[in-house]
Amino acid sequence: MRNLKIATFILGLVFLFSCEKEEDIIVQGPQQENQKNHAMGALFVDDATYQSFDKVDADALVLKYKGKNASAKLLPSSFFVSGQPTVGNQGNEGSCVAWATAYAGASILESNFKGITQSRSPEYVYNQIKQGSCSSGSYITDALDLIENQGVCSFSEMPYTDTECSTQPNSYQKNAASTHKFISWATVNKSKIDDVKKLLSLNLPIIIGITVDQEFNNLQNTGWILKKRSGSVLGGHAICVVGYDDAKQAFKVQNSWGTSWADNGYFWIDYTFFKKSVYFGGVVEEAYVAYVQ
Repeated sequence: MRNLKIATFILGLVFLFSCEKEEDIIVQGPQQENQKNHAMGALFVDDATYQSFDKVDADALVLKYKGKNASAKLLPSSFFVSGQPTVGNQGNEGSCVAWATAYAGASILESNFKGITQSRSPEYVYNQIKQGSCSSGSYITDALDLIENQGVCSFSEMPYTDTECSTQPNSYQKNAASTHKFISWATVNKSKIDDVKKLLSLNLPIIIGITVDQEFNNLQNTGWILKKRSGSVLGGHAICVVGYDDAKQAFKVQNSWGTSWADNGYFWIDYTFFKKSVYFGGVVEEAYVAYVQ
């Protein structure tokens, strides 16, 4: 069934790449809030569970869309996905998973493959998958499953607040969400840097979960490029990879800590560090790609 859904997604690539775009669509984001301490909230499944999930075949996607000609296999030296929403701010809630999957990931996919420019609601997702209080975290896979099964309504239909997380979607919001679903999702092999680039070059954002430590406080000294781990672990965090640049040898990442953080809300992860195993000092715990019809 999931393979059938992925085949359906391939047809969506025709829509994306047959339409010329004069400029990237900027989706309306939430109000910026300044804060000193940043919330996170990503929880990770065990390794056996993670390995049991479907795995993306990046080459198959490129082949289906671009064919067998030699130029189809060439990757640009840099690429940034279209349709990115304005960087938002999760505030004090542990809602990063919902921001990475619904607000960043789903908004980008809806914009690029369906021409829908309304950003998706992190509130809709987080309030249903949080593991406890408003400061508690959630699993990326729970968010992906929820969006695949229910969909996700727009930000304007269920606005985000970081002061209350118990409100559940009403019938109107669930009905609105039902036409904005993922048709499938899969894990991404982070150790294959070219595969990650291939997916991004197809305008597919990569949702990742990372371990955050005190090195995050030193990013300004490295041009906002995360290259190593240092200091004590602060927690798990979900973010969305939205591009790459070979000149920097790094992937560009949209965070959910507002535009006043780092490089207008973005930072970078060094290629070599990105693919490094967490068992040998790496930070990327999980990586996923989702599809819309």
